[in-house]
Amino acid sequence: MPDPLLDLLPKARRKWSRTDPVLARLAKEHPPTARSVEWAPPFAALVGSIAHQQVSLAAGRAIYGRLEEIGVEPEAILKAGPERLRAAGLSRPKVAYVLDLAQKTAAGEVDFARLADAPDAEVVETLTQVKGIGVWTAKMFLIFHLHRPDVLAPEDLGLQLAVARAYSVPRASAKKKMEKMGPLWSPYSSVAALSLWHWRHVMDAKDKLS
Repeated sequence: MPDPLLDLLPKARRKWSRTDPVLARLAKEHPPTARSVEWAPPFAALVGSIAHQQVSLAAGRAIYGRLEEIGVEPEAILKAGPERLRAAGLSRPKVAYVLDLAQKTAAGEVDFARLADAPDAEVVETLTQVKGIGVWTAKMFLIFHLHRPDVLAPEDLGLQLAVARAYSVPRASAKKKMEKMGPLWSPYSSVAALSLWHWRHVMDAKDKLS
């Protein structure tokens, strides 16, 4: 399926042309490219996020592929147990995280059907009760799985680097800069993130060619 957030880009650019000309310009010159969104059940999406933490993209995909052989559902994860999850390539802390997520989901403490319509803040509050899921992971879930349009994620390192370059501020000041710009980007902060991520990727590629 296409990314529904990118459908909001024209409206977002019109808003930013009044509130943030820098973002409006870079989003016009290098608009984030349309991409196909791979749908996964919410539990599986979060297990995938945990599997990818602090490993390369290739390693994360390999680990998740082995988890798929087990079954990426709460009951299958709980039945597999720690040793089989370790054999799939998860570190001991990640085994604890995945099992905690499975236990809380099975117990109804994490109710994905309810979270689908819950306010952003409630989604973050609920997911961060799970071991190994912090605010950043919860916000990425909001953006990439629930496609919420107005998620401000100053915690993201990639966004910090993009903002530092785009707005000519020190890297150490980028997080505060994003927090300040949030009201100017709203209600399209998620679209702003997609635009900044893409723009930084384009700029990095140009740097390598120069």
